[in-house]
Amino acid sequence: MTRVDEFNSFYASTAADALRVTYALCGDRQVALEATVDAYRRGWRDWTKVRDRRPLAHVRTEAWKAVALSRGTHPLRRRHEEDSDTDLLAALHDLPADDRRLIVLLTLGETDLAQASREVGVSEEEGIERVGVALEALEKALGHDLETLERRLVDLGTITSTLTMPPAEEVRSAARRGTQRNTVLLVVAAIALVLGGGFVVTDGDGLSTQSSMPYREKLGAERPDVVLEANKISGDNLLSSSQVAELDPDSAWRTTATDEDPDNDTPYATCPTTRFADENPSRVFLRTFDSEGDANARVAQAIEVSGSDEEATQAYRTTVSWYANCAHPRVQLTGSFVVKRPFGDFRIMRLRSHRDPERVFTVGFTHSGSVSSTVVHEQDGSKGPDIQDFARMLNTSVAKICSDSGGQCSDELEVLAEPPPRTKEAPEFLGIVDLPPVADIDRVWSGIEPFEPEKGQNPSATLCDDLNPQGRSVEEARSRIFVIPQARKLPPEFGVAETVLTMKSEDAAKKLLRSVRGKFDGCEDQNLSAKVEGHTKLDADGISGTTWLVRFEVESGDDVVYRTGLVRRGATVAQVLFTPSDDYDISGKTFNRLVTRAGERLTYAE
Repeated sequence: MTRVDEFNSFYASTAADALRVTYALCGDRQVALEATVDAYRRGWRDWTKVRDRRPLAHVRTEAWKAVALSRGTHPLRRRHEEDSDTDLLAALHDLPADDRRLIVLLTLGETDLAQASREVGVSEEEGIERVGVALEALEKALGHDLETLERRLVDLGTITSTLTMPPAEEVRSAARRGTQRNTVLLVVAAIALVLGGGFVVTDGDGLSTQSSMPYREKLGAERPDVVLEANKISGDNLLSSSQVAELDPDSAWRTTATDEDPDNDTPYATCPTTRFADENPSRVFLRTFDSEGDANARVAQAIEVSGSDEEATQAYRTTVSWYANCAHPRVQLTGSFVVKRPFGDFRIMRLRSHRDPERVFTVGFTHSGSVSSTVVHEQDGSKGPDIQDFARMLNTSVAKICSDSGGQCSDELEVLAEPPPRTKEAPEFLGIVDLPPVADIDRVWSGIEPFEPEKGQNPSATLCDDLNPQGRSVEEARSRIFVIPQARKLPPEFGVAETVLTMKSEDAAKKLLRSVRGKFDGCEDQNLSAKVEGHTKLDADGISGTTWLVRFEVESGDDVVYRTGLVRRGATVAQVLFTPSDDYDISGKTFNRLVTRAGERLTYAE
């Protein structure tokens, strides 16, 4: 059986069941249909990876993620399914997300408890406990015994019988278009740039050699005619413990290991998925250090010698991408810098893990010819080493390479803050690595693919501004929604929404900001249930904006709270909305930094 026939058979035999499960989880047939179709598209894209790994569970999980990300940004705007069992849907909706999934998988999904628990990500023992609690809650909410409850759950699956899933050929074709579209855009952009006298090279990771690659010259060399002789590089080119100690002279540093094994694929730092970026390097060198100080500091330096300049370029871009797209619980990108040098700029990124104990990672990247090098420093606490000191150590790390290859090396450097590297997906939007930790939630944020908001439907707007993404001065509008789908404590309304608007001119963008500010100034007069508790103006390099905290009193007498902000860079505007819930909130300062980062990301919309 061919790969296409295999997928077609799988799709035909499972699509209706997957749609029923997804509908029961979200209670909105259109959302369920779109999420299920999208999940099968993703399944086809990754078919070689998932075909032998419980593909139906993979599809159901992808559909659940899409559903979780598409719902709940505005609790006042929820859709209703009046011709369905709305009482049952409401009762299911009130259950914790994992409990709801377990109940639906055991009934409409026709799975056993072990498989359902594995799919949700809990142990079988915990699954038994959660199912018992959930069934008791449903019985109490609906006033029915288990037999009647099970019948109503099964009957819920008949609602989707009126929906039509597209043919398998259409799903596969749409999946191909999704990947081909980016390729076509890159080709068109490259042609335009070449004709215009410029040249930018990008890859699937979205990294640009013009904006993020150092000048393709020998590390530290001041003569462009000298070529790096990679065959002279050895373990002697790695840092020594005394050189590392310059970051913290008060601590005793020691070398803990030196590795030259290219087959060792164990990552040496938090964000990388493997030890070395080049899949087939000529040589590799890795040295690690630790200190005896209170900060539990550690340093690792890796040098990769590739078979060609092109392979080294790809290795460098892959390494940067690991950190630009880092998706670990409670890990956040806090700073991005470029080290300007006479020849061969460096890049530095700083990330912070908000777990206990807190830990800061400072990462430096260098590249030249067929050699790429990375230095990682990590220590406990909320602050890393002085960035100037780290830049000097990064320069020291390549000095011997420069000297051995016959170059004239330089100690001249200037460290400048710069926008973070491009993310792999939708670089003009916030990335997963930008999103802050929330309370004690130890799960990873997740975001749906950007979409064009429907007319009058802006997921990032509040009732104060009601910003229209189809306004006359708007050339293009796209939105993205982020949630923490695996966090069991969070209600559906929790999340972050962002809408990026490309305006017809910079003046139009400025006018939009003034208009929105005016609406918030008058919101309490126009909406008696609203209370605007203040605003903060943002002013950073090339960006300007404002953030607000707004409360709306609802019929129950409770308050619905929003943190919202608008930021402009040139003719592009980003609107960010954070919907907290009870104790699951972030501080005003943290939200201001998030909106500022959204403004920095607009660099990639220009």
